[in-house]
Amino acid sequence: MSQHQHTVGKRRIVCEMNASAESRVVVEAAIAHCREHDAELVVVWVVNPIELRSLAAAGMPGTWGLIGAHGLMVERLRDEGIVIGTSFRVGDPSRVLEEERVAFGAERIFFAADVPVRRCPACGARMDSRAVHFCPAVHRADARAA
Repeated sequence: MSQHQHTVGKRRIVCEMNASAESRVVVEAAIAHCREHDAELVVVWVVNPIELRSLAAAGMPGTWGLIGAHGLMVERLRDEGIVIGTSFRVGDPSRVLEEERVAFGAERIFFAADVPVRRCPACGARMDSRAVHFCPAVHRADARAA
């Protein structure tokens, strides 16, 4: 599924979007870059085939939610006045994003892998905004103090 609107002579940026919690941070960074450099944003929602296999095994729950989330982000970007192109692609993220970069003549790709991983300062575990982090270091310290 693709939808593209391009103005001639503008810089182009490709941005990866996926189901990860970090995806929103990547899109926000790409938006800021586009505003700063008067560039056009192409958002590519990439679904790794490995993820599709696990979704198929679970009866495909949430598949339409992925498409809905993509649509909501696209609407938000349009409301903010950012000219964009969009794609919904299945494949290896690095290969798909490079193909999109070449196809649109984009100067840069914003990857989910570019987002620094937030870690708990007490135990070093990865922090994820989708769930509460029950830090073992903090809980053990509380147990000793009691």
